[in-house]
Amino acid sequence: MTQPDQPPPPEQARPQVDLSEHIKAAAAIADRSRSAGAWSLAHLRLCLIALISGGLVLGVVGALVDGWGAVLGVLIGTVIVGAFFTFSAVVIAWVGKTNPNTVMIAALFAYVIKVFVLALILMTMPIDGPVSVRWMAGAIGLGVFLWLAAHMRYVWTLKLYYVDPK
Repeated sequence: MTQPDQPPPPEQARPQVDLSEHIKAAAAIADRSRSAGAWSLAHLRLCLIALISGGLVLGVVGALVDGWGAVLGVLIGTVIVGAFFTFSAVVIAWVGKTNPNTVMIAALFAYVIKVFVLALILMTMPIDGPVSVRWMAGAIGLGVFLWLAAHMRYVWTLKLYYVDPK
């Protein structure tokens, strides 16, 4: 003869797991994915913090090594990098939210505009003026590296659903 099924163990014997925090976190990720998704500008905060921090450190080093011309060069280089990347991010996010099919065209136009403005700035800046162009170039190089590193870190750690979990 077969034994009747054993009754399940009492509830107190089973460990209780509280998943409420995980459920809230998943809901927040889903809400962010539905509302902003890939067109969010939330990365700008981390990128600007990295850029400004690097600019401050390089500015202090420049002041100690080369004086106020270096500080002006670092300041201008840091502003150029911040404006360059922020402009692209804002244009791409706005176009992506309004008409995602034209994002690539908008990104290319934004790039052309940025290169044109950067060329005007660099062509009108005197090489032997009060601004140290070497320190400005160093600030631009450091700024690009820090911005891209911060942006990659943001993207790699972002929790975003690509498919609606519902």
